[in-house]
Amino acid sequence: MPSEKAFKTGSSAPDPPAPGVLRLISMRFCPFAHRTRLVLAAKGIDYETVNVCTVNKPEWFFDINPLAKVPTMQHDGKIVYESLVCNEYLDQVFPGRKMLPEDPLDKARIGMLQAIFDAKIMGNFYKLGRLEGEEREKAFKVLKDGLSIFEKDLVNSGKPFFGGDQPGFLDYSLWPWFERLAMPLRGEKLPEAELPKIVAWQAAMADRPEVKTCAFDNATHLKFVEGYRAGNPDPDVGLAA
Repeated sequence: MPSEKAFKTGSSAPDPPAPGVLRLISMRFCPFAHRTRLVLAAKGIDYETVNVCTVNKPEWFFDINPLAKVPTMQHDGKIVYESLVCNEYLDQVFPGRKMLPEDPLDKARIGMLQAIFDAKIMGNFYKLGRLEGEEREKAFKVLKDGLSIFEKDLVNSGKPFFGGDQPGFLDYSLWPWFERLAMPLRGEKLPEAELPKIVAWQAAMADRPEVKTCAFDNATHLKFVEGYRAGNPDPDVGLAA
């Protein structure tokens, strides 16, 4: 099995995965690849990982995925990429607990909430990390306004997770940004008085075994982000030399 250390520009390509072996091409700190690792863990799917540097990308990666983005999966000669596409593929092809609902309207609800997250929350998550003063306050307000839609969804469902009694497709799609939320919040916390269901959801997700399996602590995330901001991101943070 390949090392956890990332392949970089100029590196030789690893051997193809053996027949029947699912390979995930990933980067340890990418939140999009994190989504797919969560679904793999939740469904108990065996797989191997090849990590790549997403800044100094290995040339051979473009031969597999023309975008050279993670996550990318190789499975019995097939190639699948983009996090949500990968997760839906895993849910349809592999046995285990289903992540997406069968009902078309319930499935549409998941897609619409995902679109709200992308439009109102993800961008402001990154803004909080770099803005100051009044502009930062504006970004925090937009983020909270977006989260209030998710709060209402949990209130209406009466369930602890967006997937119901257990996490589902949307829970795992959102979680990577919540695991990293302490960094842009800079010591602040989400207001429990305004978002009690979201705060409870965050605690419940953090306690899940599949989430713990895929997690990095805040100090490790911060070390990677500091290198990224300095123009020298190290995808091997925390690995032995």
